[in-house]
Amino acid sequence: MIAMLCWIIGCYGIAVAAVHLAHGWQKLVRGSRPAPWMHVVIVSENDERHIEWMVRAFGFYTWLRGRQLHMTLLDCGSTDATLAIAERAVRGARISWNAVVITPAEVDRVLDDLESTQPAEAFVVVRLNRAEDLRKVPFMSGSAI
Repeated sequence: MIAMLCWIIGCYGIAVAAVHLAHGWQKLVRGSRPAPWMHVVIVSENDERHIEWMVRAFGFYTWLRGRQLHMTLLDCGSTDATLAIAERAVRGARISWNAVVITPAEVDRVLDDLESTQPAEAFVVVRLNRAEDLRKVPFMSGSAI
């Protein structure tokens, strides 16, 4: 029994040391530079069933990658609780975000404006009404990320 307890405490100590070494290595590699940003734009209309998953999936993905996340929600006139659910999902997740209510005709113009100000490698657009865009969402079956 004592040997088993010592074994458990030893494994715990090794895990703690590994976490501290990984954190120190990450700080050494990154130096004093801040974590890079990733900008995700979600285009939605009445997508209350999917919006919380999108926010949490990208939030967890950027946390795992050591990035900071800025999320823009382009809402095309939702009549459901899409905006309220998104706001509640980002509240405790350390995600900077903004929501813009636009008409469907303005989507392409707003996306062009946003894309012109962002570096291409850190800019992701997900239109929830397009099945091919769902491949951009991390942790989904068939995801390209």
